[in-house]
Amino acid sequence: MSAYTQPILRFGLITPAIFNCLLLAGAMAGVSKLTTVRAEKEERYKEQTQRLSAMKKLETEIAPKRKTFEDQKAILKADPGQLFTRILDNLLPKYKEIELERSGLVFPLDRGRFGRQVKADAARVKSSFQGGLGPMQEALLQVESLMPQAILEDMKITRKADLLISQREYLVLEMTHTCWKAEEEKK
Repeated sequence: MSAYTQPILRFGLITPAIFNCLLLAGAMAGVSKLTTVRAEKEERYKEQTQRLSAMKKLETEIAPKRKTFEDQKAILKADPGQLFTRILDNLLPKYKEIELERSGLVFPLDRGRFGRQVKADAARVKSSFQGGLGPMQEALLQVESLMPQAILEDMKITRKADLLISQREYLVLEMTHTCWKAEEEKK
């Protein structure tokens, strides 16, 4: 090797080759890093779009039920005694006196067995009916389906012995419900 070819090889070929290899390795490392970042962001985007579609699906399922939920919240905040009376007053005109008749409606002041265990305001309602089994079952169904906070504490069914002995289904139903009232939200 001559004195001229050695510096030419060293600075003209080897140094640029090393520099180009380092540049190529840096570029490949950068492309690899960008590829992983892009794949990670695409995965996050895919998960986010799946979440959004699931949220939209849930929203379409829940939206029709919002009105019912608001009605239930209003029922839970209403005075249980008035609500109980209103439900029965709406039901009783459907039947004749011989089919279903309310013979008593009392609001005892003591809290009862369940009322002592409930930490919210609770009211007890003692009601009694006379009539047939079917209308009594409907009355009980109406009360318990329209008042989710009503708990049947005591129920006694007896056969009415006087007046209508010829009708076996003439019964006396005595029920005691404990109704709790939802507390106001604290802001």
